[in-house]
Formats: sequence, C-alpha cells, structure tokens
Amino acid sequence: MQKYQIRGMTEMDPAEEFKDFAYIVSHDLAGPVRSLVEFSRLLVEQAPVPQTDEAKTNLSMVLESGEKLQEILQGLLQFSRLNTVPRLNQKVDLEEVVARVHMNRQEDLDMIKGTLNHSKLPEVSGDPNRLYQLFYMLIDNAIKFRSHERPLSIDIACEDTERDYWISIADNGLGIDPMFYDDVFRPLRKLHTDELYDGSGMGLTLARKIAIMHGGQIGIGSSETGTVISFSLPKKGVAA
Repeated sequence: MQKYQIRGMTEMDPAEEFKDFAYIVSHDLAGPVRSLVEFSRLLVEQAPVPQTDEAKTNLSMVLESGEKLQEILQGLLQFSRLNTVPRLNQKVDLEEVVARVHMNRQEDLDMIKGTLNHSKLPEVSGDPNRLYQLFYMLIDNAIKFRSHERPLSIDIACEDTERDYWISIADNGLGIDPMFYDDVFRPLRKLHTDELYDGSGMGLTLARKIAIMHGGQIGIGSSETGTVISFSLPKKGVAA
C-alpha cells in the first residue's frame, strides 16, 4: 500500500487564521468590489435606466453597499499588512507625529470648531508610519464620535513611568458604555449603525495591534464628559 505523508493536522493559531483570512479576503475580493462600485457609480451618474424614484433608490443602495464593503476590505487589508510587512525600529519624535496628524485633520477640526491640544510628548523607538497610523485612528475616532451639543476638545497627555510612556487621548464626545470596552477592540465591531456613523469597525482593532507590536498595552476608560484611550510605549523599545 502506498504511504502518504500526512500534513496540516496541527491546529492553526486563531490569530494566524484570521491573518490569512484577512489577506485572502482583502486581496481576492478587492478587484470585484472595486468594479462593482465603479459601475454602480456610472449607473447612478449616467442613469441609462428608467428615471423612476424606485430605480434611483435601488441604484443608490447598491452603490452605498459596495462602498461599505470596500471600506471593510480596506480595514482588513490594513490589518493583514501589520502582520506581513516588517516593522521599522527607529527613533520617532511623537511631537512630530502628532503635528502631522493635526495638520492633516486641521480642516476637519476647523469645520466643527474643534481643538486638539497636547502636552510635551517624548521620543520613542518604533515604526514612524505605524505610530502615525495609531494616533491618526484614535484622533479620527474622537472627531467621528463627537457630541453635537458642545465643541469637540481633544487633549493628549503623557505620563512618564519607570519603564513606559503612557499616552492618553481624551475627548469630550459621546463616550462608550463600559459594558462595550472589550467589544470595541474586536475586528469589525461597531456600536452604532451605518446610518449614524460610517466606518469599518477596524480602527481600534488596528490601534490595539500597533500598540502591542510595539511592546505596549492599550486600554479604554471614561472621563467626566467623554472617552479616554490610553496606550503605553516602552522606553527601551522592542525588538523588530
């Protein structure tokens, strides 16, 4: 009897399974979804179909659904890249990182009369692009989930401990119910419907991944008027 070498019987780590799944989904579905969105947009704009309210509504729903799926795939692609693209390890001035984010979001802040303030931030070891992504996503969340009853205020502070720098980003927005503190860091978890707030539900998942891959931790809490996200970055850095 011919003998066969049995492979693949070892159970795969769940994190590795999700990484592979995210990579396959984001790459293999990106092309068809992009085509769906582009052709749907052409139909909406050129409308070579009967000009009825029902037809317009149906086409708009197809386009919106395609754009939403595209956003989810983009989030999964970002997640897969965090696992597959090597991380840089160099000196990063967090003052410069926050200044870049602030500059890129200044127009949005001006439109809503929001402010972003920060205390003195340190220099750390890490990947400048991913640390920029970390701050950008947390500030973007603060802007997105702001309260419409008061002007948005975002405050970034740093606590210097023996081994780590603890960075906190506090806002006076909607806040998060403590019962959802664990859920918000899970992939594709959203606390609000798409009709109220857009987004893929990957922002805090990516933020958590970036903090951990830099040797840090991340947590969430409530302030008197909003939400506080805190994460740590070790003073000595972490091996790439």
